[in-house]
Amino acid sequence: MSKFLVIFKREYAEVVKKKSFIIGILVTPVIMFALMVVPALLATSDTSSVDKVAVVDQGEKGIGQEFADAIVRYTLPDSEDPAYIVTEVTRVQPGDETTWTATKDSLRNAVSEKELRYVLFVRPDAHLADSNLLLLTNSDDYQTIGRFEHQLSNIISTHRLQMSDINLPVDSVLTLTRDVNLQSQDTKGESIPFIVKFFAALIFVFLVYMMIMAFGSILMRSVIEEKTSRIMEVLVSSVTPFQLMLGKVLGLGGAAFTQVLVWVLMGAGIYVYAGSAGLDINPAIGRMAFNPVIVVFFVLFFVAGYIMYSTLFALIGAIVNSDKEAQSFVFPIVGCLMIPMVVGSAVARDPYATWVQVLAYIPFCAPTMMLERIVFIAPSVTDYSLFSGIVAEASIAFIGVVLTTLGIIWVTAKIFRIGILMYGKRPTVPELIKWIRY
Repeated sequence: MSKFLVIFKREYAEVVKKKSFIIGILVTPVIMFALMVVPALLATSDTSSVDKVAVVDQGEKGIGQEFADAIVRYTLPDSEDPAYIVTEVTRVQPGDETTWTATKDSLRNAVSEKELRYVLFVRPDAHLADSNLLLLTNSDDYQTIGRFEHQLSNIISTHRLQMSDINLPVDSVLTLTRDVNLQSQDTKGESIPFIVKFFAALIFVFLVYMMIMAFGSILMRSVIEEKTSRIMEVLVSSVTPFQLMLGKVLGLGGAAFTQVLVWVLMGAGIYVYAGSAGLDINPAIGRMAFNPVIVVFFVLFFVAGYIMYSTLFALIGAIVNSDKEAQSFVFPIVGCLMIPMVVGSAVARDPYATWVQVLAYIPFCAPTMMLERIVFIAPSVTDYSLFSGIVAEASIAFIGVVLTTLGIIWVTAKIFRIGILMYGKRPTVPELIKWIRY
């Protein structure tokens, strides 16, 4: 035990005492925040420049002019300046295809030369078919396109109602047929926005993935380096291969857990003192972050998942001779850990789907897949029971991970004791089986 503790302390201190560890603690949350929040803010931000728009109307109902009058009401953020300037509204007589084609070609060139941003073409009978409307642009600004669609929908709906036999004012009909804003609550009577659940699942899963990959890779490279430099021969003369392997796995695991613990304490501190600092934090974030089921199983799956995958990284390091050889073995590990990120949207829609539950019970997927299910299900649970519901499912998955981890440790210990002293050609599968039986 004393020799194991020496290895544990050495591996732990070697990582924690580095400046890069401290820098990583401070910089990583900032990078994660930037990667998740900044794209969302940019995607929802308003345009900051004035866009020039032209309208060509071949119809007889004045839809083009109404559209031009409607869009100039949009303003730039924090300004009274219009977001769109309609440079011209060109009327073309129905049936005059020569003028229509010439105008279209001229304005197409203007868009290509960036003299105009958008051109709306309105054909006759635009109220009968959407195909009689065309927006010419090289921009994919879906916010602007959504605004244009909204205004055109209102204008054309008004014309359709005016042409109908409904004996009600147009404004009354539009009010009666307005969209419904459906509010939702869970069985606890709470309303946690989907975006909060989605980002919570992303953060928890990403933490597990990042810690396993980062510290697992460090462990694998450490074994490869010590093996190729023959330092391993000196080490195994003082400790058993099993003590060496377990000391490395748990030592680096302690460093990973320390890093996550610091982040958790930083986040808790920000949340607790947000009010006094004038920060307005959605209460739903607290209900997610301090949910006992989420917190407990995050710790359990993080620890068990790290030990399981790090042992595999140690196994890879023992049987290969270079980083290049190790890459082909690392890919399956990355694939298993990436599954929740790939199918995340499907899990969010239906975390109870059969195929989702099956994946969550597979030990190599459970640390991230089951954790993602827990984040979406646990906040709405009213009765926590070890024998039913998400708690029972997560407990079964955790037991599966633990049993699989013990099996991997046993197999890895058998291979590790011989592999760390083998140089040259990478062992074949039959040779590995002999090592296990030895």
